[in-house]
Amino acid sequence: MKNRWLGGLLVVLLLAVSNLALAAGYEVQPGIEISFAPLPPPWQVSNEPPDSLVKESTAHINPAQLAAARKAGIDSPEEAARQMLKANELFLYNPQSGAHLKIDFSPLREGESPPSARALKSSARYAAEGLQDEEGIEAAKSKVGKTRITGAKAACRVDADFMMHGVATRFIGVITFARNHWLYLYYTGPYPGLEDLVVVNRILESFSIAPGQN
Repeated sequence: MKNRWLGGLLVVLLLAVSNLALAAGYEVQPGIEISFAPLPPPWQVSNEPPDSLVKESTAHINPAQLAAARKAGIDSPEEAARQMLKANELFLYNPQSGAHLKIDFSPLREGESPPSARALKSSARYAAEGLQDEEGIEAAKSKVGKTRITGAKAACRVDADFMMHGVATRFIGVITFARNHWLYLYYTGPYPGLEDLVVVNRILESFSIAPGQN
């Protein structure tokens, strides 16, 4: 009985160490580190867009985007989609369901002032309204409200459900500002997608922004 108890304790300790490793911070920009709750299998994290997202984005790339890519010497729609996605610093995704969370830090432009809480809310509203104009999206229903991100003074959240190319889809967008950067957290996944929704809500609830180690 004693050995069985010690064995169980060892398993718990190993799991704890594993979770700590998974919860390690990611330096997404010089001097900016983010962290969030450990991802459960089969969720993964990468600074490269997953192939499934590249494929999906390639199918929806429009002629204007492709023309702009060709001016930059990119002739392949797939490569154009990949380069556009690389504007994001990090990708969290479920390769089985296709659910994904894109993390994008955008620095203030020269002369631009840090946004107020009202400006963040306006940006979130524009994001919600913009869904209705996206190609392939129908019957979009959305709401905008306040949320909290550790390391940021204010943040707004968009929750939306819609049909995208005939597929029931859920979108969650969090817009905030920290460390002299706008931060966009954009989740897209199947609706209702309850298991993925639990994961992404846990990520957002635990998400924090802090100075990097350098």
